[in-house]
Amino acid sequence: MATRALTEDNIPGSSLAGREPVSLKNKELQFWLRCHGDSLKGLKPKALLVKRVEEYINSGHDQKIVDPDKNQIYTRRKEHNEAASEDVNASVSGESQLKYPSDGWSIDLTKMLFFTRGEMNLHISKSGKNIGSNTSTRTVPTSVRKATTFLQDEYLKEILAASDESYFYFKVQCHHSFRKNDPPHNLKVALCIVSGKVKNAYCTCVAGAVGFCNYVLAFMMQVCKSHLI
Repeated sequence: MATRALTEDNIPGSSLAGREPVSLKNKELQFWLRCHGDSLKGLKPKALLVKRVEEYINSGHDQKIVDPDKNQIYTRRKEHNEAASEDVNASVSGESQLKYPSDGWSIDLTKMLFFTRGEMNLHISKSGKNIGSNTSTRTVPTSVRKATTFLQDEYLKEILAASDESYFYFKVQCHHSFRKNDPPHNLKVALCIVSGKVKNAYCTCVAGAVGFCNYVLAFMMQVCKSHLI
């Protein structure tokens, strides 16, 4: 089966979104160019990166999008979403059920896919709770309010990421809401790198041992809001 063409909607960062090339950082310019098939050979100074981007735009070559990932992550995501296959990446809890990387952690979020409220709500529902108030299941409006407070007060610190062919991993330090001088909780989240579904979530706080707590919710809300970029 022929691979369907990718568009800017399939690859976050492949569009300038109205921004002038000169306003982008080097890594953003490099990623944009890779998304348009450029090898980046000899392009180190920002001035050369900006010039190359402008050349693509002026020649009309900015309309062609290619997968910049060696493992074709973005193509796999597109095919997964279009196939609307059954969700085989159900949320699970407990740190022991998934082996997180021992190294390779950084602040690099190049492979991070869009994580939406839909994936967050799915994870919450699999924990036996529900965001809505008109259901027979337990609701979490209080948790949402607390999580929002955690975000506003910046309790989430030292956000690091790693990835492999299957998952995109996060680990975060979550400081206590009422005891900031105590050691922080350690939070880990693993997302399916193709679908974006939550494969695993774990926090060292009491509630987080089952995969859902206010810190986990706060972190997912942050990813939804800003994609950490």
